[in-house]
Amino acid sequence: MENFIKKLTCFLIIISVLGFPLRAFGASLSDIKNRGYFKVATNAEFEPFEYRDGTKITGIDIEIAKYIAKALGVELKINNISFDALTIELNNQSCDFAIAAMSYSEDKSHGVDFSAPYYTAKQSVLVLNSSNISEKNDLHGKRIGVQIGTSGDLYCTENYPTSFITRYNQILDASVDLKNGQLDAIVVDDLPAHRLLFLLGNKGKIMDEPLFEESYRIVVPEGNYEILNFINSTLNEMEENGEIKKITDKYMIVTGNTDTGIFSQIYRNLIYKERYKIIFQGAATTLQITFLALILGLLIGVTISLIKSTHKNTFISKVLKFLANAYLAIIRGTPATVQLFVIYYVILSSTHLSKIAVATIAFGINSGAYVSEIIRSGILSVDPGQYEAGRCLGLNNKTTMTKIILPQAVKNVLPTLINEFIQLIKETSIAGFIGVTDLSRAGDIIRSSTYEPIIPLFSVATIYLGLVMISTWLLSFVERRMRSHDKS
Repeated sequence: MENFIKKLTCFLIIISVLGFPLRAFGASLSDIKNRGYFKVATNAEFEPFEYRDGTKITGIDIEIAKYIAKALGVELKINNISFDALTIELNNQSCDFAIAAMSYSEDKSHGVDFSAPYYTAKQSVLVLNSSNISEKNDLHGKRIGVQIGTSGDLYCTENYPTSFITRYNQILDASVDLKNGQLDAIVVDDLPAHRLLFLLGNKGKIMDEPLFEESYRIVVPEGNYEILNFINSTLNEMEENGEIKKITDKYMIVTGNTDTGIFSQIYRNLIYKERYKIIFQGAATTLQITFLALILGLLIGVTISLIKSTHKNTFISKVLKFLANAYLAIIRGTPATVQLFVIYYVILSSTHLSKIAVATIAFGINSGAYVSEIIRSGILSVDPGQYEAGRCLGLNNKTTMTKIILPQAVKNVLPTLINEFIQLIKETSIAGFIGVTDLSRAGDIIRSSTYEPIIPLFSVATIYLGLVMISTWLLSFVERRMRSHDKS
């Protein structure tokens, strides 16, 4: 049985992989004009190139992308995702181009094409004033922090094999570890390095000698030379008329508030530019995904539990039980994060469903596996005589299960189902990995803008706690009402 399940899993993976070559090279310029907007992917956690300013995404790269869209006479639709998922987004034709301070490397070039360079950056090394690191060779054997998937990450991995490299989704988290003595150095682009230096106050410094220089480029799906040539010609125009220099000079100035008082932090993180709205919108998205995923999970769970609990021994029943067992083995045996990525980037990549819809489907499928076993345990807890009595009364198997056994089973396992719902609320925090602005990602967005973790994290934790407590009370109330009807 286990070997058969493995073969089935491999077969499904092969079918998914074979689907990739069937995709086209992406939209043409005429397609984009007809739809009225460019779809661009970015990672808005790298100030000053792309970052959240209140509820909108801005920065050097975003200004350049808007200029490119304006040159074609269309709008710009921004998709904010994690940095390491940008090339996957391009390979799946989910965007027309990606711009996120990306430099060329052979590892990143598979399945994509790079534009001409539009900015030359230096990779700087940020250390504490008390550090004895003063040149490149001093980084050997040290604890180095980098942002995952960046050129700094690749460079340090290749050139400092004896160093302990820690990779972060947000470079802000690396600065916190540097300040607390958990890192010896941070390797990051020069402009973000100066922003981090400002936040460290008089405790940090930037090494005089940069590690290396690199050029930032825009990335398009491989083979889409029409869009690539248009972008290159627009970048050339911006270089000649001084527009790129004008944009970069606008964002060169590092500003901020050094007041670290709690009320000042609350103002900067929640009130300033109405950043609290990002938190509330994220909470609403989390609830939306949770409730819809719960409904889908219940439908799947009840169906699977009935299939596994049927007393029929026909060929169709055996096939359905095998498929149900395969589903349970795959879902319960793999992490929810991996399932989310596979569903978004492989199975549903060409469906053009919204990210919230994809997240709902992924979490619903995941929850269904656990709900099915909960419901099945409830079915097994019902006295077998109940089933026999129903059949003796002339009821068929379906009616007996749905009208007699299942209602009793649900009441028996209601506390466990409530716990599954609570777990689902917290599990949706990984939805941000595919670009969904849920509650957890909302906190990350604010942290990446203010470089202050305390208030955003406590705000997110408080709202999660509130959602769980309110949901627990409401569901417990429903359970008590159901129990009171039994007594009456």
